[in-house]
Parts: sequence; C-alpha cells; structure tokens
Amino acid sequence: MTRTGERAVKSRLRTPPWVARIEEEDGRVLGAGVLLAPDRVLTAAHVVRPGRPYVVHFVGVPGVPGVAATVRADEHVPQRKDAFGDRSGDLALLRLADPLPAEHTARLYRLASPHGPVSMYGFLDGGGDDGGRWHGATLVAARGRDHQVQLRPQTLGEPAAPGFSGGGVVDHETDEVIGIVLRVDEGPGSVFSCMSPTETILSHLPQAAAWSDGAEAVDPALRPGATGAAARLDVPFATELACWFRGEGWPVLVTVVPARSPRAWTLTRAVTLADRELRTQQNTSAFSHDPPETVPPVGGHDLALDVKDMTVGQVMDRIAERLGIRGDPRPERLGALRVPLAAVLVGVDQAAEPDALLGLLGRLARQGARLLLVFRRGGRAAQAAESFVQRPLRTRWTRLHRELDHIVDELGPALDERRDRVAVDPGTRQLLDQAEAGVRRTRMLLAWIAHTPEREREPRHADLLFTFEDTAERRRRRLEQAISVLDDRLRRREELLGRVSAEWPLCRERAAAQGGDRVMEAYRRYELALSLLRQSPCDVDEAETAARRFVGFCSGAATGRDGTP
Repeated sequence: MTRTGERAVKSRLRTPPWVARIEEEDGRVLGAGVLLAPDRVLTAAHVVRPGRPYVVHFVGVPGVPGVAATVRADEHVPQRKDAFGDRSGDLALLRLADPLPAEHTARLYRLASPHGPVSMYGFLDGGGDDGGRWHGATLVAARGRDHQVQLRPQTLGEPAAPGFSGGGVVDHETDEVIGIVLRVDEGPGSVFSCMSPTETILSHLPQAAAWSDGAEAVDPALRPGATGAAARLDVPFATELACWFRGEGWPVLVTVVPARSPRAWTLTRAVTLADRELRTQQNTSAFSHDPPETVPPVGGHDLALDVKDMTVGQVMDRIAERLGIRGDPRPERLGALRVPLAAVLVGVDQAAEPDALLGLLGRLARQGARLLLVFRRGGRAAQAAESFVQRPLRTRWTRLHRELDHIVDELGPALDERRDRVAVDPGTRQLLDQAEAGVRRTRMLLAWIAHTPEREREPRHADLLFTFEDTAERRRRRLEQAISVLDDRLRRREELLGRVSAEWPLCRERAAAQGGDRVMEAYRRYELALSLLRQSPCDVDEAETAARRFVGFCSGAATGRDGTP
C-alpha cells in the first residue's frame, strides 16, 4: 500500500476532533461542521440561520458536552443564484459559547484544481446519538462561477446524506481539509454532492484566512496596486487574456508586458479576477462596467507566479506545493494528474535560469499544461513564441492534413474495395454508411482547409484546429471499425471457400459409392455454395447457409443418411 493509502486508511479508522455535529435544541441533527478555531465552526449556510440557538457536539472528543452556538448575520453567506443559474455562497461560521482547546481544531488547506480521492465526514438521518462516519468520494470537476466541485461517491453505499452538509472534505494525497460539503442531491438515484473548496470559502469569508494553510495562488507582486501602473485598461490585451483564462485558443500564450505599464495593470486585473480566493463581490462590482469579453472566469488559473530571480527548482517547488505534491516534485509526476496545470509565470526572461526554466515549461506544455508566459522584453519572447506556439501549431496543422489525406486516400478506398467484395448485414449497414459519409465530408474539409485564410490558423483560433482533430480521429476510428467488420466477413468467406473446396473430392467419392442421384445432388449443392461464395459482393450469411447444407449433405453421404437439413 502506498504512503498516501496508509494515511487515508488511518484517517478513516478514527473520528477527528474537529468534526462537529450541529443540532437543534431539541436534538434534531441539522448537519456537520469543521472546528476551525476554538470558538468557530465552519458549516453550510443552509444548515443554520442568524440569531437562532444551536447545540454543537464534537463526536471525536470524548466527554465534551454539547456546546451552545449562534451565527451572526455578517458571518452567514446564504446561497444565491446568478443570472446564469449558478449557485454561490452557502457558507457560515458558528460562534461557540464555550471555546474548545486549540489542539482540537483543523486548518483549511488551499489546493489548486482539486482532483482524486477524498473522504467526507458527516451524519446519516436519525437522532442525536449518531457518531458520524467517513464516506469516500472522487472530485469530479469544478462547476459554475463559484468554482464549486462535484463529488462522486466511490461506492454506491457511500452517498452523502443531508447530514453531511457542512462536513469537512479530506484529500487523500495531503491528508488535509480542502473544503466542506455544501448541497447534497436528494431523490431516487441521486448520488452526487458538491464541495466548496478552501479558496472559494475564503473569497466569501476572508476572516477564515487566519485558519488556513497552503500557498496562495497569486504572488503578492501580481496583485492590484503592486505594479505601480496607471489603472487604465488595455482592452485588446484584456480580451486576449480573458480568452486564455477561459481555455480558448492555443494552450500556451506568450506575451510581453513591461513593468509599470497599462499592460501590467491589465495583467494583474485579469489574474485577480481569475483567482478563486481574490475574486470577490467587491472587485467584480468595480469592473462591472468593463466590456464583458475582457472579464475572465473564476478558476481560470491554478498559480500566478513572479519568477524573477527564481531557480528552476524553486519554481518546481511552488508548482508542486499548489498541486499538493509532496516529497518528490519531479515534473513527470504532473503528467499523471487528471486535471492539467494552468499557470501564469511572469518575468520568465528575468528568472535565475531562463533557459533551464523554458526547458521545464516546454515539458509541462507537452504534458498538457496551460501556460501564460509573460516576458519583460521581446528578445527571448520571440524565441519562446516560436518554440511554444508557432512551431507546434504548424506541426499540428501538418499532422491534421496528413490524417485527413489518410482518411481520403487510404481508408476510404480500402473501405470501397471491401464493400465491392463482401455485402454487409443489416446490423452493420449504418456503421458503414456513416463511415462512407465521413469520407465525403473529409474531402470537403480538406478543400476548406486548402482555401482557408491564414488568420484562421492563428493561435487564438486553435479551437478550430482542435475540433478538426477530434473530427478526424472520430472518422478514422469509425472507418477502421468498419474495415475491421468487413475484414472479419472476408476471412469468414475464405474459411468457407476452403472448407467447401476441401470437402468436395471426398463428398463426390462417397456419393458415387452410394449410386443413384447422390452425385448430382452433391454437385448441385457444391456449385450453389461455391457460386455464392465467389459472388461479388458476397452475401456471407447466405453463402454460409448454402455451405452448411453442402457439408451436411456430405456428412450424410458418409454415414448413409440423407443429410438434408
């Protein structure tokens, strides 16, 4: 068992002291919570209301009676829906009347792009004697503008019940509390729940930062006011940045941003708005009159780092820390992550080892990382743009063209040649028709690409390339599947031809020995099977039926039976 696995098993064999069970005064269980400070319990806002009395039990601390608690209005963030229907908020801090010892508390941990297995602690429906339990889950994906993360149970026996609302979520890799459970999908067949990650919690309850650990995503030098630049928005540059943060276009963007320039302020604005922790209602309101195409989505990056004077090892350590990789931050470990890294690196040409740093970043890019590389001057930037953007983009277009040619010039004719030789059964006709239609559409796509303007091949239009690549791969696989189906039928045809041809000499001798019309009947059946098998296109099913009747007749001739099916 791995060291991570051992930690996860040990954690699930005990009840942590920070686990809180929140009840009405009459003992009805409302949900769960996390003891963040001696007198504060973090929970979901829908579990509690301001001004009402509650009782909190700490089921992992024997002998501690229930503690009275209330929540203030300024520490209660109710769930809201924005204009797009996305949910946000749903967070609250309970204040305990009698504080607990500090050693019982837990700390929230910042983790970029949460992924992989976790455990959540909560309570099933029932009375106040429930000690709670761990349920395993997998973090699926962040959703919505509040970047809440969907949780999928590891087994069907571990769905989150309503009593898990507000409960802590522990990451198996780091053994840290990385968020709390919010809503639980109820109803028949519902198994999913939702988590608010640490940075989203801190954006709504900034006071909780005092009880949090883990590296912040954005360097202080890249926050508003740190650049010393005039607050004047560079709209074209802001639009370009917002596209990158939305995941549009080529995954690597190389740009030049002089220090203390309008572009520098535009960059810090975009980095701030794309960060889960720094993007708040206050700063989004400040930019509400900006063109909407200049506003990036929340959660658009995992890390924004000023790499001036930093070594490659220091940069790698910062990336590993944000991703929760401990002990061995080798770059190859990043390639195994289900969620690729999205990082902003500023001052690449001012790093302590710029060439070595670009080598590391090139490796990360090949592993699927999204990178925004900011240079202070243009010399190295032009080289990086050629290496990270232009050359691989040209290679991908060339590879796409080669793939399309392969479909039209090789797979298409191969399919036609096989269809001329063997007929298809009704069950596979649709597959073959779709494959043939794919060849026709690929010819049109090739013609379109041959006459498309060069501007359509620019990095910002790379989504078009990606769409074409997916289309080509899908058509190629369908053609290969169709050809494989026809090859199977052709092999079956050859097997039947060989069997019928091998059976005929013996069958003729046996029939002749029995006399009468046996030889003529054998020859008739042999000729029918042979003609059907040699017909083009060959109906293999019909030919196989005739071949079976011929072989059956021959078997009857050997035993003296009639052999007629």
